[in-house]
Order: sequence, then structure tokens, then C-alpha cells
Amino acid sequence: MARSVAAMTRKSPLLALLLSLLVPGLGQLYTHEVTKALCVIGVCLLLGGGLWWFSGLNRLTLGLALMIVWLSSVLDAYKTAQTFGQPQDWYFRRAYVVAMLLLVGPLALPLLWRSSYFSRTAKWGWSGLVTMVALLFLTTPYLLHWLVQRIPELQAVLQQAGVQL
Repeated sequence: MARSVAAMTRKSPLLALLLSLLVPGLGQLYTHEVTKALCVIGVCLLLGGGLWWFSGLNRLTLGLALMIVWLSSVLDAYKTAQTFGQPQDWYFRRAYVVAMLLLVGPLALPLLWRSSYFSRTAKWGWSGLVTMVALLFLTTPYLLHWLVQRIPELQAVLQQAGVQL
């Protein structure tokens, strides 16, 4: 009858994973990470709204981003439940932070800046790189659309310059 407080508060990693698979952010709520859960839910709602609103390549881009955020929230819920009640040192280690930067991009920047495993220079470098890649990711559909519209003009200019295609 007398169970320890640690045993009563331990969280099931499998249940956290399943909850997060069911609804993004639900696994974070289960592990008592309310702020993170609200961020995940908010981002997923915004990306889902974008899926409904946009079409074509933009819809594909947003769908991919939604899948990446959802998958990373599932993995995060599982790992957090595994270490529930223990110090969160693994959370700030280089390998995990870099993996999150690659998976969710700018959404992992607060994790990077709270980590003591990176120098200030490395933090600024990663922040700049992740921001540039995110901006490139967002602008690529518009750049491709612009380029496709200009192909006849480009062909005419090249022919006038004597370049054979």
C-alpha cells in the first residue's frame, strides 16, 4: 500500500509515445511539460491550417514540416517520460540538440541557447545556419514559381547573346 512518491510519479514512455502519436503535444502534457505541449499544439495547428489554406508545393512543404514536428514531439515525449524525475542533462547534450535543430529547425533554438554544451560562438553559428535554411525552405516554392514564369524570357535573351540551347 505504501508506494514511494517516485514510483507514483513515474511516467510510462510507451503511453507518452502513444498519446503524442494520437494528438501532437498530448505526450508532453502527460509528462507535465505544459509550455512545450502548448507550443507543439500551436505549431501543429498553424501548419495544419496552412495545409488547408495553401495548395501545390506549399502544401507539400507544410505537410512535411507538420510530419517532422509531430515525429519530433513523439520522440520527445518518449524520451522525457523515460527520464521523468531525473535531471534533464541528456536534453541539452550536443547530439540531441543538433538532432532537434535538424528535425524542427528554428523551434529548437531555445534548446540550443539553454544548453551549456555549446560555446557562444557555436550558438550564434547554429542559429544563423538554422535561420538561413528555414528561410531558404520557405522561399524555395516562390523562387521556383518565379523562375518557371521567366523561362521563355531567359531563352530569348540567351539566343540573342548567341548561346545555343
